[in-house]
Amino acid sequence: MQVASLDELKKAVKALEPEIVVADEGLTKKVLFWNTLRTIANILVIVVLAVGIAWWANPLRIPELEQEWALLARRIILGFGVLMLFAEYVIPIVRLYKPAGKDAVGLKLIPRKSK
Repeated sequence: MQVASLDELKKAVKALEPEIVVADEGLTKKVLFWNTLRTIANILVIVVLAVGIAWWANPLRIPELEQEWALLARRIILGFGVLMLFAEYVIPIVRLYKPAGKDAVGLKLIPRKSK
């Protein structure tokens, strides 16, 4: 299915089209930007949760990490990490579809998971 606007793209994603071609150059840039944000969020969640859990476990027994301010900071970091787990659900277009190439017609999107 070929789309040229965000509304058409949303309808195509909702209909779970087997292939979507984004013809509009501006929309193509948005989709690629959203895909980059998804990748960064997925990496960031791993790093943030790893730091938060290591800080919580405190394997080196650093006394500064046992203070009141460190407890609050650790909770904030872990809370942010848990929120980042759900970041990709905000952008369903790149959660369900991935770029598969670009040609003269436009950006081709295919489903991330095959049935």
